Parts: sequence; C-alpha cells; structure tokens
Amino acid sequence: MAKLNLSRTAFLTKDELDSGWTKVQQNLYYAPAVFYLTIPKNCSNWSIYDLGSFSQTLLLAATDMGLGSMVAYEFVKYPDEIRQVLPIPEKEAIAVGIAVGYEAKNHINNFKSERLSLDKVLQIFD
Repeated sequence: MAKLNLSRTAFLTKDELDSGWTKVQQNLYYAPAVFYLTIPKNCSNWSIYDLGSFSQTLLLAATDMGLGSMVAYEFVKYPDEIRQVLPIPEKEAIAVGIAVGYEAKNHINNFKSERLSLDKVLQIFD
C-alpha cells in the first residue's frame, strides 16, 4: 500500500495534492451513483466467487453503456454508516461498492496503479 501511495503522490499535481486527496475519497470520488453489493453473512464461501463474477459483469455492462466505474474500499469502509442511510439488514455483509457515472475530464482519471507482473501472480502447471 505504501508503494501505491508513493506512485499516486508522484502522479498527482501539486494542486490536486493541496486540494486534498483524502477529501476526494471521503466524498466517494464525487460519484453520482454507488452500487452496494451485499452477501448473506452465513452463505457458503463459494458464494463470494459468484459475487465477484456479478461485480465484474456489472462493471462490463456499465462500460458497454458508456459509463465509467470503479471498485474502491472507501465505498464499504464504514458499513454502520451505510446502514443508517440504506435499509441493508445486519444479516447481510456489505461486500462491494462500485461507483458509476460519466468520467470527468480530469488528470486524476489517467492514474494507473502499478501491477505485479503476471509471473508473480500466476503459475501454470503441466
């Protein structure tokens, strides 16, 4: 995470840093809509894969409709506060938050975090 923060800090302009990246996060990136995906707390562990597949399909559908989307921890970081606004039962875990909207023409939207090379995350055995 520290490496991500360093690369993001190097990418942002002085004005963007001064205006407060934390404020942007706290305002949920100024997204006009956020989808919250929940999953029963007592479901099988395999259900999380289904939720991941559904999340990816939702992202692809948004892109197909000309919308930008992003998944961020900031959207689900405070489940108690989310439940004060949305009628999500306590038996449901708030698992995924996805921002959706038309992308702003803003420098920050060009930021791409560093990724590990494929050989670091994938092993194929014969």
